[in-house]
Amino acid sequence: MTNSPPQAAALLAAEEGLIEHIRQHAKLSHGAYHTPDDWTYPSPFHLLMALGRRFTPVPHPGDVPAMPDRLCYSNAARFALAHQGDDFIYAEGFALTHVGTGIYLPHAWVVRPDGTVLDPTWDDEPGRAYFGVAVADSRLWPVDGGGLLHDFERILPLLRDGFPLDALADRGRPLTEGTRESIL
Repeated sequence: MTNSPPQAAALLAAEEGLIEHIRQHAKLSHGAYHTPDDWTYPSPFHLLMALGRRFTPVPHPGDVPAMPDRLCYSNAARFALAHQGDDFIYAEGFALTHVGTGIYLPHAWVVRPDGTVLDPTWDDEPGRAYFGVAVADSRLWPVDGGGLLHDFERILPLLRDGFPLDALADRGRPLTEGTRESIL
């Protein structure tokens, strides 16, 4: 999908704010708790900064069913499972609720093959931004509720060992697109 120059600039600015939010949490986590030195990632924020991608929001098609609020992880996983023939996959990370509010929330959504977002939980109001990981391995999708990055039982193996080989999909845009800043 292509955006007009003003839309593209607004999306990039929203993404940069979201990524800076995650970057700051990664920096703060160094003093907040300690993980063993041999773990792959010291925190979920470090994992996102190492593996995360930018995902482009686009308008919903007319046939997206309304799914329950506050159940984004299971909503996205169930929607992706129901639409695997359409090559939708589960993605998780953080999202900006609306430009201007500055509210960044842990969130899950579905990613199309072109890296665009289909969010079965939130409406497609302009001003959203998404940054996270696209998980290709459907065995990891949290159809039962809690997300991969925010559920204690699910995140510990990922922090310790990283994602299994080929578990992530190469969808979305790289972290460094449009910016010259370092990761941390």
